[in-house]
Amino acid sequence: MKKLWQFILCASLFLAFVFSSMPAFAEPKAIDDWQPAEGLYLRKNANGIPNGRIDVIVAKDFYMNSSVLVGVESRNYTGNSNEGSDMAPRIYIAGTMDASRVVLTHGYSDKRNPAPDPQILPLMTCVVYNATVNNKSITLTPQYFDGAKTKAMRTDPDLAGTYVWQGDYASPSAFMAMAWVRQQNPQLTGLEPGVDYRFEDNFVGDGIEKNYPGIGAIKPSYELKAYDGNRLIMAFLVSQDFKQIYRIKPDGEALLIYNSEGGVG
Repeated sequence: MKKLWQFILCASLFLAFVFSSMPAFAEPKAIDDWQPAEGLYLRKNANGIPNGRIDVIVAKDFYMNSSVLVGVESRNYTGNSNEGSDMAPRIYIAGTMDASRVVLTHGYSDKRNPAPDPQILPLMTCVVYNATVNNKSITLTPQYFDGAKTKAMRTDPDLAGTYVWQGDYASPSAFMAMAWVRQQNPQLTGLEPGVDYRFEDNFVGDGIEKNYPGIGAIKPSYELKAYDGNRLIMAFLVSQDFKQIYRIKPDGEALLIYNSEGGVG
């Protein structure tokens, strides 16, 4: 038995020497390792009541590049009841996220006093926060202008804080669909870069009949209409899973401008 233990000890030391002398190969780090998991993230107040959420959808383009779409909601609430949080003033704003920041451009505010009265945010809205992704959490902090150290782009209610992943049940929105359309090639969307457009939106559910010539059913989907003033520039159908986008010109001409599986045109 003593010889057996001596053999095991020698073998262990030998293996330790072999592995310690092998070159260390670091696990390759994907370029998009930073990106958050898809799903719902909640921010909670000191009483443990949710007072903010982030919905995350990760869409892949034809070249498998990731685009992270987010919808961020924040409420002015520090109390201890879910009912109170539901009635607190809020802001909902959607946009895109990269490795260091979130840029939000489409949304609404809702003062909730005395009754829900959502107001679309004014044109040219651009809210920018620094973003940090860590262990299925997203932390938003106000971005600072270089040098002046002045807090920039803060909202009321404030979006800052840490939002923790709850599960893969994100709730996409028409505002996220608007941001997704603006991420596409302007030559395909027909929307000029740097020009803000007024959007009207409608959700086309399974029970709603919509007929655009040349387009098969991609329901459920978001129907978006982009206006320059009162002039309709373009309409879009964005599938609810964000995997297809159709462009519809005012004369009814339709074109598939984005398809996660390829085959655009």
